[in-house]
Amino acid sequence: MSRREEAPPAPRQKGVRAARSALRALPPQQPEPAPRGPALGDTEVEALFREFAPKVYALARRFGFDADEAEDGVQEVFMKVQRRIGTFRGDAALSTWLYQVAVNALRDHRRKLMRHRRTLSLQAPRGLEDANEPVEQRLASPIGTPAEGVARAERGQIVREALDRLPTRFREVLVLRELEGWSYRDIARVLGLAQGTVESRIFRARARLAAELRRKEESL
Repeated sequence: MSRREEAPPAPRQKGVRAARSALRALPPQQPEPAPRGPALGDTEVEALFREFAPKVYALARRFGFDADEAEDGVQEVFMKVQRRIGTFRGDAALSTWLYQVAVNALRDHRRKLMRHRRTLSLQAPRGLEDANEPVEQRLASPIGTPAEGVARAERGQIVREALDRLPTRFREVLVLRELEGWSYRDIARVLGLAQGTVESRIFRARARLAAELRRKEESL
C-alpha cells in the first residue's frame, strides 16, 4: 500500500461533508425476496445462511450488483463458508469472519462478472451498452409530493452513479462505513487493512465522491 494512502487525513472540507450527507440521504432499497439457499447439506452452515444471507445479499446490492448478480454472489459466499468453516478459530466474532469471507467472495464474483461483461461488450451491437445497468440504481418509491419524490429520486440517482464511478477500494470502504454503519476497526479486520489505512482510504473516498458530485452538478 502506498505511503500517501497511510498519511493522516487532512481537515474535512465542505464538499466532503455534503457528499457524506448525500450518501446517508439515499432512499432505502425496496424489500426483496430472500435469496435462495444453496444445497449445503450442513446444518451449521444452513443456520448461518438463514441468519446472514439477507445481510450478505443487501451488502452485495450496496456494492452495485443487480438482483440476479447479488443472488449468485450469495450462493458463492456460502459455498465458500461451507468449505472454510473448519478454519474458524474464534479469534474474532463469527459474524466478522463470515463478512471477511463474504467480501472476498464478492470481490471474486465481481471480477468474474467484469470478464463476462467485457466479452459481451465485444459482441453486443451499439446502443445496448446499458443492458446490464445495476438494479441497485432503481430507487425505492418516493415519499411525499410527486415533485419532492422526483427531486429526491434524481438526487439519489446522481449519488449512486457517482458512487459507482469510484474505484472498488474506495467504494467498498464508503459502503461499509456510510451505508452499513461499520466501525473503522471492523472494516479494517474484514478487509485485512490497518485501521489507519482504512481511515485514510475513507477520507480519500469521500473526497473523490465529492469531486464526482461537483463534476456532475457542473455539467447539468
